[in-house]
Amino acid sequence: MVNDSAGPAQKAISFAALLRDFREARSLTQQELATAAKVSVDAVSALERGRRTRPQPHTVRALATALQLRDADRMALLSALGRAGDVALEMPSRKLTPRTPSPPSVEVVGRDDEVAEIVAVLGTAPGRLVTLTGPGGVGKTTVALVAADAMAAERPGAVYFADLTDVTESDDALATVAHAVACAADTWTGLAEHLAGMSALLVLDNLERVTACGPHLTELLTASPDTVILATSRVPLRLRREREVRIAPLGPSAAERFFGERLAAAGAPLMGRGDDGAVALLCRQADGLPLAIELLAAAAARLGPRALLERIDALTELPVAGPQDLPARQRSMAATVEWSCRMLGPSAQRLLPRLAMVPGSFSLATVDAIAAPDAADAVDAVGAFAELIEHFLVTRADDTGPVTRYRLLEPVRRHAVETLEPADREHVRRGVARWALRTGREHGARIRGRGDMTAVEQVETDRHVLRLGFDHLVDTGQYDAAAELLWSVWLPLWMTGHTHEAHAWTNRLHEDDLSEHGRARWLVARAGSHRVAADLFTTAERAMHLAERTDDASLAVEAAIFASAAALRLEDLDGSQTLLARAAVLMKKRLDVERDVWAAVHVPIGYGDGALLRGDRAAAARHWRAAADTARRLGSDFSVPAVLAECAQAARSEGRLDDAAVMLAAAAELSPPPRQDERLRTQLAGVAAAVAADLGDVASAQWWEGVVGLGSVLGSDQLGVWLWEFVWCVGAVSGWG
Repeated sequence: MVNDSAGPAQKAISFAALLRDFREARSLTQQELATAAKVSVDAVSALERGRRTRPQPHTVRALATALQLRDADRMALLSALGRAGDVALEMPSRKLTPRTPSPPSVEVVGRDDEVAEIVAVLGTAPGRLVTLTGPGGVGKTTVALVAADAMAAERPGAVYFADLTDVTESDDALATVAHAVACAADTWTGLAEHLAGMSALLVLDNLERVTACGPHLTELLTASPDTVILATSRVPLRLRREREVRIAPLGPSAAERFFGERLAAAGAPLMGRGDDGAVALLCRQADGLPLAIELLAAAAARLGPRALLERIDALTELPVAGPQDLPARQRSMAATVEWSCRMLGPSAQRLLPRLAMVPGSFSLATVDAIAAPDAADAVDAVGAFAELIEHFLVTRADDTGPVTRYRLLEPVRRHAVETLEPADREHVRRGVARWALRTGREHGARIRGRGDMTAVEQVETDRHVLRLGFDHLVDTGQYDAAAELLWSVWLPLWMTGHTHEAHAWTNRLHEDDLSEHGRARWLVARAGSHRVAADLFTTAERAMHLAERTDDASLAVEAAIFASAAALRLEDLDGSQTLLARAAVLMKKRLDVERDVWAAVHVPIGYGDGALLRGDRAAAARHWRAAADTARRLGSDFSVPAVLAECAQAARSEGRLDDAAVMLAAAAELSPPPRQDERLRTQLAGVAAAVAADLGDVASAQWWEGVVGLGSVLGSDQLGVWLWEFVWCVGAVSGWG
């Protein structure tokens, strides 16, 4: 019936046609045949369409039996497969050798907690199916082998290991698992009967490509109540009885120990004094992934940790090949990531390298901007992003901010960004620039208009993404838009201590490229990042005049406030007062105060700073209380105490230790009730410790460091009492007043 000289394609087609003819001759649907043969409908469909050309022998025998073929028809069907049919004709071996798990090939570090959890869960009735999930290279197989070894004593001779790495069909998974337990069963039911009465532990490794067999595993456990299954997979099986245990990357200490162990195994000399820091940074580059650490350690054993660290950013692939006894997909991080990517849908495959352009963490809003920079080039952001999370290519960031943030593990990001096409790269940069400009405007308006401190925190956490957008605006000649973004975010950057970064942004723009309005914005941001008082005064004054000429009252008030602060530092008290009065007039006559809380609060803060420099503490305190009252009256959560804490730090840097102490005490007095602003109170105590150290009072500095450690139990009232006492102590030491 089949010509022996026919090629593989002809044989596959003939088998498909025969199988379909036999099924239709018996008036069976694909579903009915699949049920009778105890195989999947997809398997029958794939065979009849010629998509699957190498079925397992047990599958062919099961189909022939279900079709009740006569000997001649059975031989014709099997012969159509050539050698595969010849194998199917043979009876399964009477003596099969079970496969038991081997111990891990490297020392296991930092996994005691996970192993204890797995063993405990597998010992409970609901936890008879445990799936270890996690990113590629995190060590799921290693942890599974350690856990299996820990359970071997309880299940002597009944611990089996099945490697499903290359399996893609549910029926093939059955054959692999059956072979591992030395069983010739052709069906999951037959496998269950073989395991019945046994206290077996099945370790099923790398199930991610054949998660469709999950329901069969549930049936297997139901039919063999003493069997337990420990599976590893890059994605969960999505079964109700499944207990997922996520294997996390190693913590810093365990990562460094593992790095050292692999260095020693490679025969590397003992590390020098400077190598410890390099190893710690290399482990951060590996993001705690044991596979990445092992690969880096192999390279470091040849080059040395410090030399490797110096070149790591320039390397797209490590100069030393990975261990040859690892599977091919794990001999480099690129291969590991590519293995994961092959299991993704098209949208997720396109989104991953786009996200890799963003260093650090990002929010869902950023994902939208990256996924759909142009309407014609959009991908399904929500579905694709959820898929990346499920495959552990994207993970939750370790932060406690008001907005949930995500990130790519660094080895994943480094590889994925290399796969981004140039056109895609520009799409991403354009989308991020649009998002950055829109987000900067929104945050800037919230900070200036309502004194929203949450927006300040969001700018701080998103600054690397905002920087990416700013760079694109500059690189593409959108200078006024870049100046607008700079002005929108420089204030929160300044408030969170990133003055150097704000200054670096200003250096990327040149005033000759800007319109008058853009130049005024650029000058205000530049004034805020100046550390030299004379430069600050000149720049702020220029900005104020330009802002008035372009009729931007909010910008003019901001510039006047900074010029006033510069005048104070230059000890021009009268000039400072004049500028503040000018700002107050602009604010009252030309601004809607409800939309510029920042200016309304900073004018009295400036008056308070001037009063303190004149030695009038009482007047300074009155002005600062007025600023806090203004913020409350306008319904703003603007933190006057936080500003005073920054001013105290600035006064300390200028050597005005007594003024710094007064500002700290006033900030504590105005701070919210206990447990509402723990970070502020910790900051105040920290600055007090620094002031005491500057005075040379070591005992007092150590005492304040102890106060910092009190954290959430420290109340603002008690802190205020201590800080006013501190004011007296600083005055006594410095001879002030």
